This record gives sequence, C-alpha cells and structure tokens, in this order.
Amino acid sequence: MVYRLDLAYEGTRYRGWARQPGLRTVQGTVEEALATVLRRPVRLSVAGRTDAGVHAWAQVASFVWEGAPLAPERVRLGVNALLPDDVVVLRLAPAGDDFVARRARGRTYEYHVWSGPVRPLRERRTVWHVRGRLDGAALAAAAGLLPGRRDFAALTPSARLYHTCEREVRLARWERLGATPDGEGERWRFLIAADSFLHMMVRVAVGSMVDVALGRMALEEFAAGLASGERRRLGRTAPACGLALVAVEY
Repeated sequence: MVYRLDLAYEGTRYRGWARQPGLRTVQGTVEEALATVLRRPVRLSVAGRTDAGVHAWAQVASFVWEGAPLAPERVRLGVNALLPDDVVVLRLAPAGDDFVARRARGRTYEYHVWSGPVRPLRERRTVWHVRGRLDGAALAAAAGLLPGRRDFAALTPSARLYHTCEREVRLARWERLGATPDGEGERWRFLIAADSFLHMMVRVAVGSMVDVALGRMALEEFAAGLASGERRRLGRTAPACGLALVAVEY
C-alpha cells in the first residue's frame, strides 16, 4: 500500500530535503521519525527536492508500506510528536497503488522580497532584504519573459548535470503586498509555476529580476542572458531564505 504525506517545514536549519550522510536534512529527519513510529525504515519519494535553506509550506511525499494497513491519524500524531518544531506532517492518508510523489505534474514556488532601508525582524528567515526601492514595472516586464516552454540553462549553475534544461513555465508574476511596517519600504511576492525546476532556477531568476528593478541590469540584458543559455550573463542568485514551495499538482 502507498501512503501520501503532506508536509510543511521551515528550511533554515536544514541542508535541503535530500538525505546526506552526516548532514541534517528534512528527508532524514522525517524518515527517522517515521521509522520510530512504524518500527521499520521507510524511504520517501518527494515532489520537490528543496535546496538548503529553502522552505516548503505544501510539500508532498510518499512511501510504500508492505505491512498491515496503518491507522493514518495515529501515525501522523506519533510522527509529529517526534519531529522538531520546524517540520510538521499536515496530513497522512492512503493513496493509489501507483502514486509516487515525485511524479507531480507541476509545482508552484513563491519568493518574498522586503525592499527598503530597515531590515525585517520577525520575517527575517522567510524574506530577502534588499536595500533600495524596486521598480514594479521593471519586475513585471522581466517576469513576462519567463512563461513558455524553452531551455532555461541560463538560470542554473548546474546545466551540465541535466540531460535537458527545457522546462515549461506556466505562470510568473510579481505582486506588491504593501508597505513595510516602518513605512519606508515595500513587500513583494514572486509566484512561479512550472512542470519542474532546475537547480537554483527560481533564485537565479529572482536575483536577476531584482537587479533589473534596481537598475543594475537592463531588461534587454536580462532577455539576452535568458536566450544565451549562459549563467554568467545573468544577475546574482537570490538567497534561499525567501523561497518556499507552496503548491504541488498531480
């Protein structure tokens, strides 16, 4: 039988999702808690292999169980009692026998930016503080270049590791969320949905678009960089703290 887990976690203290020997990872943490409750090891499949420091408010994982049917709510409560306070199992339920979490049809990420002279305090682990005012029209124009199916090799430092860097971006837009509490800055959110993502793809895109919005890069340079397939022709990589997985589609 296959079971599906819906998870949320703050990635600040983790070296990403994927289990790595000697490192604190989300997969390792959740699998250890599950093994304690179920009294046997399980291996999780996941929809989005988030990088170090990246959050997930709507992650999906699954595992194959060959024993007697589980009591999902009992298992969920037991696992949550063992997990640290920055990871939680939101739901646990039986899934179809052919369900595999990594086979999602689409993922949606959001990235939060806090622009202005005063750095955030309560939100410091989930936003990127950018000193300077962002040009909203420039952000919108840059985001408008992303939707569609094309080669996005320019948005990853790891293009050589992929058989193909072609992806389909279905949505890419910036939203102004309002002024910061001090009244001197603005809060922004970038939403992007795609069939799948390359390593650091969203962070390179966000960093480059912010460079355009600050006047450090011309929109034409951003467009040419995307078309070139060369990472070196785009802007900086935004930090992991502002990025979160917010939806998965099957």
